[in-house]
Amino acid sequence: MDWTRWLPSERANLCFIVKEGRVLLIRKKRGLGAGKINAPGGKLEPGETALASAIRETQEEVGVTPLQLEERGLLRFQFVDGYALNCAVFVARDFVGDPISTPEADPLWFDLDAVPYQEMWADDSEWLPCLLDGGTFTGSFLFDGERMLEKDVRFHGPYVYPPKHSAVIAGCGFVGLATARLLHSAGWQVTGCTHSPESAAALAGEPFPVVGCDISSESSVAESLGGLHGVDLVLHCASSGKGGADAYRQVYFRGAQTLGGLLAPRQLIFTSSTSVYAQIDGNWVTEDSPAEPPRETGRILRETEDWVLSHGGTVARLAGIYGPGRSVLLRKFFSGEAVIEGDGRRWINQIHRDDAASGLLHMAQSRVPGLFNLGDSQPLEQRALYTWLAERFSSPLPPEGPVPTDRKRGWTHKQVSNARLRCLGWVPRYASFLNAVETDPDLVPLARASEETAGATLPSS
Repeated sequence: MDWTRWLPSERANLCFIVKEGRVLLIRKKRGLGAGKINAPGGKLEPGETALASAIRETQEEVGVTPLQLEERGLLRFQFVDGYALNCAVFVARDFVGDPISTPEADPLWFDLDAVPYQEMWADDSEWLPCLLDGGTFTGSFLFDGERMLEKDVRFHGPYVYPPKHSAVIAGCGFVGLATARLLHSAGWQVTGCTHSPESAAALAGEPFPVVGCDISSESSVAESLGGLHGVDLVLHCASSGKGGADAYRQVYFRGAQTLGGLLAPRQLIFTSSTSVYAQIDGNWVTEDSPAEPPRETGRILRETEDWVLSHGGTVARLAGIYGPGRSVLLRKFFSGEAVIEGDGRRWINQIHRDDAASGLLHMAQSRVPGLFNLGDSQPLEQRALYTWLAERFSSPLPPEGPVPTDRKRGWTHKQVSNARLRCLGWVPRYASFLNAVETDPDLVPLARASEETAGATLPSS
């Protein structure tokens, strides 16, 4: 079974209520596994987290509300008929209400040493004893009907409260390294990953290990990161550099498949780009707007997004990234290379590196799946931006020139909304690029001192 190319048909959960030496199970009345004994649980609804779904499904199936939930495991099931299921497993230490029979199931209590494995799915005996003993695990299984053909079960030690979250940061560049540092400061156990041993060695002074790894290679990931199977978070923010479609497919799409398939993370976050929005009408775009990039590189990003979302992951579409030592707009303005394109009305969408990192941290901590734009709150028209810079620094306004038609992912003209992420409580430190110019003490001095951008990541939109 090649789990790097696996796609789940559906996502689901199980919730084991364990209290006073007993576990609450059900005899399922309908659906997959009807007649078998299992735990309450079911399929996630669109946009629902696994935790919220576990509580809702338990309420619906046995009439009680589970409390003090602990996420203990992740199960992947592939059936030879094509059905595939991704299942998060929870333990609840308490509950309110009285278990009742419903059209879905009949509730059954069992002593922990008397669980009826002979009436359950064949895989349950592989991992449920670990769960009941306080452990954590991941499991991948291949089934033909009710017959188990293959299994890969890994145990990750006892559950600890509060949990010590673990993260792999694939791509410790301009944004990835800043995010890794934030995660480490927030108490996460971080492992960084760069493309080569040389770049990893250059980060030897970081307070977390950094390894060299080709994320598109199964053997490289297995060798360098295989011990992190079942990690809480994989953040895929590696860069293709200046590569074309082949590099995009290897780094972004194949990298996501390999990291997600081999490491089986509880959460996968992929950093994409707002350049996938091809709109040219100047209007606002949201995550619900069409994203139909005309060029192959953009289409590969979209393909990668869809793969991550199908696994219940999170996609962050980043606007043009800038920060200390890296600002194309400031560098070109101070060097005299800046040009006002056409009428100068094109909207510029950007995000400060520190805000990009804080946004990614917020996504990791909230664990809400889905699609989010990650940009600042005030896009700027190009002419207005350069006019403001010219006045502030007593410099001439850049000359006018033709609209470039050879941009790597095409020329776009839109305003990207960050409202969805702000609704989750994230607030950018720099509401706009102008605000950052005024308040980030390192931004302008480093832009004046350098005519080369620092780091490498996705191009701006």
